[in-house]
Amino acid sequence: MKRLLLLPATLLAVSCASGPSGEQDLVNKAVNALGGEAALGQLRTVSIAGNAKVWEYASSYQPADKPRDSAEAKFQLQRDLASGAARIDWDRTVLRTPKPERQTYSEILAGGVGYVHGIDSQQRTEFSMKSNPPGHPMSAARNSITQRELLRQSPRLLLEMKVNPGSVKHIAAQTAGDRQLPAVQYDVRNWSFIVMFDPQSGLPARIRTRDFDPVQGDSNYDLALGDWRSVGGVRVAHSLTYKLNERDLIAIKYDQVTANPALSPQLFEIPTMARAVAVRAAMGNDVPYQWMIRRGYWGNLLDSDGQNWDTAKGEPQLVDIAPGVSQTRGTPGNSLVVEMDTYLIVFDAPTGEVMSEWTIRAAKKKYSNKPIRYLMVTHHHWDHANGARTYVAEGATVIVGKGNKEHFARMFTVSAETVNDRLQRNPHKAVIIEVTDKHVVSEGKRQVGAYYIDHSHSTGTLIFYVPDARLGFATDIWSPGREPLPPKPTKGLIELVDGVKKHGLNPATFAGGHGTTGNYAELAKLVGN
Repeated sequence: MKRLLLLPATLLAVSCASGPSGEQDLVNKAVNALGGEAALGQLRTVSIAGNAKVWEYASSYQPADKPRDSAEAKFQLQRDLASGAARIDWDRTVLRTPKPERQTYSEILAGGVGYVHGIDSQQRTEFSMKSNPPGHPMSAARNSITQRELLRQSPRLLLEMKVNPGSVKHIAAQTAGDRQLPAVQYDVRNWSFIVMFDPQSGLPARIRTRDFDPVQGDSNYDLALGDWRSVGGVRVAHSLTYKLNERDLIAIKYDQVTANPALSPQLFEIPTMARAVAVRAAMGNDVPYQWMIRRGYWGNLLDSDGQNWDTAKGEPQLVDIAPGVSQTRGTPGNSLVVEMDTYLIVFDAPTGEVMSEWTIRAAKKKYSNKPIRYLMVTHHHWDHANGARTYVAEGATVIVGKGNKEHFARMFTVSAETVNDRLQRNPHKAVIIEVTDKHVVSEGKRQVGAYYIDHSHSTGTLIFYVPDARLGFATDIWSPGREPLPPKPTKGLIELVDGVKKHGLNPATFAGGHGTTGNYAELAKLVGN
């Protein structure tokens, strides 16, 4: 009988240890380890100089390959912790381009709105193009992301949690690498932070959010903290590494941290005209956190509340480029819509679900509400394939290049509860065709072909061809209409022409996943074929 009574007593003891006071015990221990409530409260301003190294996995040569170098940067962060104002001065070198590209700019947050002073991207908004000196208000989504990450990195985050106990709740221990760490959840301004603690020191070890990645689905996005040093009586982490499902994305090192510097109000000034049109932070699951964070470091973020197009210029357009063939225009990446007798084929699904939904609506409106039977994807890079899940939910068969089927199969089966996209709401089994040489779809008098070519941009690269229109389609390897042909052919252009020749195609025109259209004869002449 004694043994039967001991089990409930043990469970009761465990329950009490993790009850209402358990979470505050963890927070209180962390606050003390950081220097104590008084010292943290006296930290009113901070100036931080540091550097960052960034990698990108979703644009590697082949799926699940080693990451590509994205950018490296030096920065100075100045924060008024009392008012919430912040300024980050960036000197960033984009490494993905053939020749490294330097971007110097400042991000400013004050009074709930944000502003970017300078040129921070190859994709500039209408406001930035017309501004002198260049600059633009942050979109609501970017404002939200910047505020979230500043809060996550704040030396006073644990103090905020201590003085707001109603927003802190106990959760089970969390897995971080090969460790199980005690944790609490902190809910603030529609964000949920999972804060994990080192059992020995009591210091915060990781701060996690659950973000949606279009390839990996619902994911752990962690800030791992280390290299703790005392600054003005407060311990501050000098090593901050962002991890997506345990893979390093951003490695930040603080070189110098100054406590309570005098900060001029002019540091946080936002131009009057910009403030008049600025927007406050967006909230909820519609914010594409991973896309905007990583695309920003990639040096090619379109900072717009349209997410996929500049709202100042209006919605995108579906432009006819041949009979029964239309190209999306006015977005960072293009799709192509091809009309068959009873259905439609779409080439590429750039950016994400918002763009895919727009393209589907526009295509059906233009082409008598015909269903979309096929989505053909040129390659696996996320800026041209992020919206593919929407087409699976639409019922389309997806055509991909050699070696890419497993990658897309996973993409179509991952959980997306954090964003609750259309495929999550209406699960649909994906039909995927992997092209190892060529695959031709025919109906009536029209044929559409997908052709595999060996290319250095990505493994599994496909080009598409509509014979009756003598129209080809390629993405990233030629962007006709966006930039002129170079004086000498690049390796990528040579590979494209070789692929056209190998498959015996006879295009007059090529359309691009970027840009508009171009004369193929001019490219063939440049290459010498």
